[in-house]
Amino acid sequence: MSFASDLLLWYDANARSLPWRGERDPYRIWLSEIMLQQTQTETVKGYYARFLERFPTVFALADAPEEAVLKLWEGLGYYSRARNLHAAAKRVAGELGGEFPRDAAGLRTLPGVGPYAANAIASIAWGEPVPALDGNQARVLGRVLAWEAELRTPFDLLEPAQALISRERPGDYNQALMDLGAGICLPKSPKCGQCPVAGHCQALAGYAAEDFPRRPAPIPKKEEDWCIVLALVGNRLLVRRRPKGLLGGLYEFVALQGHPSPDALPGLLCQMGFLNPGVPRPLPPSKHVFTHKVWRMEGWLVRCDAAPEGYAAVDRAQLEALPFPSALRVYREIAEQNVR
Repeated sequence: MSFASDLLLWYDANARSLPWRGERDPYRIWLSEIMLQQTQTETVKGYYARFLERFPTVFALADAPEEAVLKLWEGLGYYSRARNLHAAAKRVAGELGGEFPRDAAGLRTLPGVGPYAANAIASIAWGEPVPALDGNQARVLGRVLAWEAELRTPFDLLEPAQALISRERPGDYNQALMDLGAGICLPKSPKCGQCPVAGHCQALAGYAAEDFPRRPAPIPKKEEDWCIVLALVGNRLLVRRRPKGLLGGLYEFVALQGHPSPDALPGLLCQMGFLNPGVPRPLPPSKHVFTHKVWRMEGWLVRCDAAPEGYAAVDRAQLEALPFPSALRVYREIAEQNVR
């Protein structure tokens, strides 16, 4: 039997039960695939259900304020996905009459839909025989083919992946490869004895499964020092919305680059336009790891009389309603204890 046949035979008996499995609605398939990018499946399940409850159609999502979309996305990370999700919904609902493009090439014209997501959606929703090459698929195929070249991106394997895909069941084939990579063909200690395509695996035949795929050396993460200030005016906390870029559209507290001393901090706040900042009270340090950088944060609680333009003073109810990045979760929780 062929590689695809053996894989699909296993999948028919062992497919994971997931909320979006069996869907043919392109809106739901698109939503799940965007959420699943760089996010664990178990984490996505709850977000997927909450999004569908709040935004059951692409029209409902398109009509929502961006802030509401970001709030519901809070904690899922990679917030550009949420902004692009909203922008794509507006385009589908407004320009395309609610109809998603019916092939991968058309799907790639939507904001936030790259080659992987486009191929996954097109194969599952429309049966287009295109490989959805993510990290799981690349790992499986890199081992099956004993691919010697470094894999800079999963789409380095596009040509051989296209040759292996099932023409009759491309959506199931892509999902089967994802399941195989998630549960059996693991990055470390793969369960080769349970693998349904072990007979096709050239890396296993050479007793070198864990040597594949070949990866370039990781790039060290850039480390940045930040000072997070919970600045209070009376019983209200000062916040502002971040501009475009990293965490754009989300809210943040007063932030200064570096780790200034408590003696220097009031003077720096005065230079920024804060009126009469008091003696800083220390808060616990925190660290957050992004894909390409690390934030090392020190926190302070400071009272002041007024803030410069761009900041809003919010009470607890308003604070709880605003979307904040998970990078600031520690300080968000402290903030909620210090405002009324």
